[in-house]
Amino acid sequence: ELQPLSEAETGDLITTVLGSPLEPTAAHQLWDLTRGNTLYLRHLVDQELASDRLTQHRGRWTWTGTPILSAGLAELIDTQIGALPEPVGTVLDYLAVGEPIAEDMLVTLTDAEAVEAAHSCGLITVTPRGRHLVRLTHPLYGETRRTKGATPLRLQHLRAQLALLLGSVPDCDVRDLVRRAVLTHESDLEPDPVLFEKASAAALSLMDAELADQLAAAAISAGAASNAHITRALALACRGRGADAENTFAHVPTDNLTSRETTDITCMRALTLLWLLDRSEEADSVLTTAMGTATEPDALTACHANTHAHQGRPQHAVDEATTALDAPQLTDLGTMAAIWALTIGLGDLGRTDQIGPIATRGYELIARSPHASPLRYALCDFHTFALRLAGYVTEAGQVAVRVCGDTSGAPGWPQIMSSIRMGQAALAAGRLTDAQKWIEALFALRPAVVEVSGWVTMWLDAIAQVRAMVGDHEAALAILHKRDSLNHVGFAYQQPQHLLTRAWVAAAHGATTEAIGLAFEGAELARTHHQYAQEVVCLHTATRFGDRTTCPRLHELAEQVDGPRAPAAAQHATALAADDPDGLADASTRFEEMGDLLAAMDAAAHAATTYRHQGRNGSALTATARAQHLADTCGGAQTPALREAQQPSPLTSRQREIITLAAQGLSNKQIAEKMTLSVRTVEGHLYRASLKTGTNGRDDLGATLSGE
Repeated sequence: ELQPLSEAETGDLITTVLGSPLEPTAAHQLWDLTRGNTLYLRHLVDQELASDRLTQHRGRWTWTGTPILSAGLAELIDTQIGALPEPVGTVLDYLAVGEPIAEDMLVTLTDAEAVEAAHSCGLITVTPRGRHLVRLTHPLYGETRRTKGATPLRLQHLRAQLALLLGSVPDCDVRDLVRRAVLTHESDLEPDPVLFEKASAAALSLMDAELADQLAAAAISAGAASNAHITRALALACRGRGADAENTFAHVPTDNLTSRETTDITCMRALTLLWLLDRSEEADSVLTTAMGTATEPDALTACHANTHAHQGRPQHAVDEATTALDAPQLTDLGTMAAIWALTIGLGDLGRTDQIGPIATRGYELIARSPHASPLRYALCDFHTFALRLAGYVTEAGQVAVRVCGDTSGAPGWPQIMSSIRMGQAALAAGRLTDAQKWIEALFALRPAVVEVSGWVTMWLDAIAQVRAMVGDHEAALAILHKRDSLNHVGFAYQQPQHLLTRAWVAAAHGATTEAIGLAFEGAELARTHHQYAQEVVCLHTATRFGDRTTCPRLHELAEQVDGPRAPAAAQHATALAADDPDGLADASTRFEEMGDLLAAMDAAAHAATTYRHQGRNGSALTATARAQHLADTCGGAQTPALREAQQPSPLTSRQREIITLAAQGLSNKQIAEKMTLSVRTVEGHLYRASLKTGTNGRDDLGATLSGE
């Protein structure tokens, strides 16, 4: 008899059978349902393929929907379970509608002998510690009993009995509260609006936004008060349904609410307009109108600080958020809004070392406030972005792992949020294979994620950067075109990052002059908005592409902003301008120590090229080997600096760029326009390159770079 497969083995087997990778969440779900039983797995995969619920999307297999057991699989499971006495069948039916159930409760609902018989037959398991929770031995047993073993009326009755028993237990935990509400809603009991309202908030605190939405809707239908509307709007926002969330916030009944509660609803509506729908002017209008009549405007001020942060006005964001955070009776939502704005603003200004205590206060609030709990991912995003800008790359990865790990078992949208945060952390560290896996899985998980406007532009930028950094220009360009096809410009404060994405895509095409120009455009935009930490990254990217003019400004910024990135970038720029290979090697080490392996690779590649130009061939070989090792660690990175180090040549960097563009079929006139040169200058570079290499014609020149 074959032993059950592990989760990893299950994913590997399905990938082998299907011929391409399985999206990670789908792999987990299929393993969770079959528990690695190869016979069940085969039946289930065949069934889901036939029903078009297991489909291929962007080169990955995804699984959507809940399986409906085929007759063949149900018969197989029935055969393995065997004929059951009615009391034992009842034990299985109760577990099918509400597992896990504490052993004493299950005995109360059925009888001790039936529970013991089910255990002896290997149909149930009992945890040896704590509440002695009882579960079905295999999840598909429950599917079979629900679909084949009992009528709908019987299942409703069983749910009602279990719900009533759970309701008789004093001080039940939040998970039992949610289970009781779900059982009540799906039973023949009268709807309980108070129970549904409390349970919807509890489900939201457990990061199950879809269930929170369902329970809040049930509460509203049963006549619940305003809190159910608020919870439903939050759940809709968490599911990426920004327009529905904003509409729900706009129509929350406020007759019996205090002014503070009404203010919080206004804040939530404005934040939804701002961060989910990318409609900053409407958000500003909603807040400004409310400020005109509010008796306690502190929370509104905190939310208004977010409009400044969103639009790339970091100093205004910090000033307003600080004022709001000092208010003695700021609401939880107002506190979180102020923390968001401060985190973005301080990060952009380069005052990252001040963020730690502020972010900690936010995470503590998330831990104790149900309505604040879903806001953890936005805080994580703002916090880790600030850390990455400053060069605290390892620390940013640790924050992402901790926040995503806290909700690793939550269904649905937390998987989407976790995927992008983990992908961004991997990208910042230069782990391009991991970054691609995490970020591209995001869109395979839920195609509807494109509803989350401003965030999607950031995510597409990240995917395009990954593709460009591994030299896949066509894929990177296609992703940029997809981004441009969306009706969203993206968050204004992130525009320097978008220009960097375009720079990387140009660099992957061999157009380093264009890439440097785009990096400088991003730096200038960041400088004019006082986004000094982003300016550092843009200027250093230009340096990595070969520009030698950034060192004066980078030295100024190194004296102004926190973190190790600016000093390392200044050293890289200075050493490149001075043809100092030892300084470049030192800069490479500094980047590696901060956790940015891709920047370390580029600095090492520059060192290799400079050593070679100085005739220090032994040092050049060592530096080239180091750069290649870092490139391999990064997952096959291909950057302009690495390409030059790998292909020793008498050509200048400008000649190499012109040859690269010519080999792609561009005419001399097109090359001149792209590089802002005269046609005669382009012709002169091609002529001198031919003399240096002893070649004739564009094809031969192109071969000197491609090695073909």
